[in-house]
Amino acid sequence: MVKYPSITIAIPAFNEEENIEWVVKSCLEDLPKYFNNYEVLIVDDGSHDKTKEISDNLSKQSRFVRVIHQPNGGYSKAMSTGIFNASKEFVAYVPADGQYYVRDMNKMFPFMESSDVVLGFRGIRKDYNIYRKILSYGYLALLWILFGITVKDLNGPTIWRTKEVKKLKRIYSINSKGVFILAEIVARFKKRKLRISEASSIYRSRRAGSVKNTKFRVVKDTWIDAFKVWQRLLFNC
Repeated sequence: MVKYPSITIAIPAFNEEENIEWVVKSCLEDLPKYFNNYEVLIVDDGSHDKTKEISDNLSKQSRFVRVIHQPNGGYSKAMSTGIFNASKEFVAYVPADGQYYVRDMNKMFPFMESSDVVLGFRGIRKDYNIYRKILSYGYLALLWILFGITVKDLNGPTIWRTKEVKKLKRIYSINSKGVFILAEIVARFKKRKLRISEASSIYRSRRAGSVKNTKFRVVKDTWIDAFKVWQRLLFNC
């Protein structure tokens, strides 16, 4: 099997004691099939359940697992911590709730060397109710209007070229409780005319725990961040 460039799998985790162990072990099982050089980086975002202890145990069990503990700062803060602490050529985001595995991204891997970011578009999402579908399509429409982004999916699997994403130095939505960080990076990559690719991936329903990014406060902050970043990019500030 073809082996792809080195990769960091960043896993932001907040109160994921029911999922974090099997998600990490799934990564460790899949990664050697596609990569010779890899690491799994767990970012414990101030969890107050057993996520911290479980993550520390996983890092003791495997030399391929690193853990960073930080005070709770929200999804964007945890994501940026994972990105800016990645040590490999590429960095990919895997959610701690197990909504996709490393092997579900296999169609994305061939695009890595010729891309600066590879976006995975997910298939049918059977657990999406009307509310979540409205949020999803409304969000994509907003990104098209503000940034001219026409990709099929922006909250699915994502693989960044590490040196390019680190050039951003500062991410405007980093301290937000919203989830705009993924879209912001794509918008800024697009402005810099970097290479953006898409490939199909798989979506899986969460096994346990609750969905956090559909809460009204998170949705509100995400949309506010979208307009703030649009303003900054418009005026180059």
